[in-house]
Amino acid sequence: MDAEIKHIINKVFEITGVKLESTDPLLAVLLMQYSYFDDAVSKLKTERQQSYEDYLKQFIAKADELINAVNRLETNRKALLLELLQQNEEQASQNEEHIYARLKANLNNISTNSKEITFVLRLSIFVAICCTASMIFSIIRLFL
Repeated sequence: MDAEIKHIINKVFEITGVKLESTDPLLAVLLMQYSYFDDAVSKLKTERQQSYEDYLKQFIAKADELINAVNRLETNRKALLLELLQQNEEQASQNEEHIYARLKANLNNISTNSKEITFVLRLSIFVAICCTASMIFSIIRLFL
């Protein structure tokens, strides 16, 4: 308490140039104000600390919610990617089957066309042979 009284006396002298005595009744008022301000500052610090702790709890709760939401989004993203990959593989498989079916049909057409071409070629050769034989017979008949 003596340290506070000396501090008040020195502060009053420093600011105003008035020298107070330790028995001065004004010193009691200043000491009461000092005590009141000290209590108010202490209370303010406690309230501020409590407010900060409440804010920190709320912040941590919101941050945890946000982290959980991000984790859920990441899980959903992975699930969607897997689903898209699976659908892509299914689509590729269907396309592959479709392409193979079309190729097989085209190969069958080529095979059929090849048979038709071979038949037409053989028929043309037969017609050519018949024409040649007919000309030979016609030439022979001319000379006989």
